[in-house]
Amino acid sequence: MFPQIHSVVVVVPDQDAALDFYTRILGWEKRYDNQMSPDYRFLTVVPPGLNAGIALGPAHIHGYEAPGPDNPKDVGINLVAPDVRSLHEQWTANGVAFDMPPTPMPWGGYAVRFMDPFGNRYFMTDAQ
Repeated sequence: MFPQIHSVVVVVPDQDAALDFYTRILGWEKRYDNQMSPDYRFLTVVPPGLNAGIALGPAHIHGYEAPGPDNPKDVGINLVAPDVRSLHEQWTANGVAFDMPPTPMPWGGYAVRFMDPFGNRYFMTDAQ
């Protein structure tokens, strides 16, 4: 049996604001919220129905800052959704920033790129 991926870190400057964005705006679920030490809160969010999560980590623990909304950077996390065009429409109405609208992909389906308010950029494509 292979181990499973528990979580990957995405650095955010404000964990409460990040939790609000990922849960209220994107509709993801809070999985863990544990105070590990006086200056370290382990906080994860997960898209509904999935196991692997994203740890919304503070810069002072992980050694680097979030890129910032004026300098977005890919987090290296690629997501798959049943219908990217519908999510794009819904999330745009919720105020999510996209720098690539639904675009046809060579393998079929559509893909988008969106950012959290801290400049962390994700790639998402339709399930194929």
